[in-house]
Amino acid sequence: MTAVEHEAWPSNGADTDVADGAGIAWIDVCAVDRVIPDCGIAVLVGDEPVAVFRLSAFDGGPEEWCAVGHVDPIAGIPVMARGLVGTIGEAPLVVPTVASPLHKQRYNLRTGECLDDPTVDLPTFPVRLHTGRVEVGAPVTPT
Repeated sequence: MTAVEHEAWPSNGADTDVADGAGIAWIDVCAVDRVIPDCGIAVLVGDEPVAVFRLSAFDGGPEEWCAVGHVDPIAGIPVMARGLVGTIGEAPLVVPTVASPLHKQRYNLRTGECLDDPTVDLPTFPVRLHTGRVEVGAPVTPT
């Protein structure tokens, strides 16, 4: 499997953490080594297409993982995992970005904010690494 192919969300076995009364279901999406540094992969978290990015360490810091919505909010097409990964700013204020492969709008990978059009943004998702696997957090709705 290459870094841009989809992996299906598992239908069971989600690990749920509860913090401050709000639950997060941690969904296992792939092995850490399946994601090439400075690239993204498209995964499903429930029914939500999500783009997960592995960012190389810069300025001696640790590697960083970010997840945003996979659907380009301007075009409405799921392509963000194939976007151009980059940064803006200078140390210590470096911001990781992804540019839409369609119209090249740049998005902050930490906040989802569009840097070129303040009327649009991408949803963001928490990411963690657990026993060699990448997990994306999805909100748990109370029953």
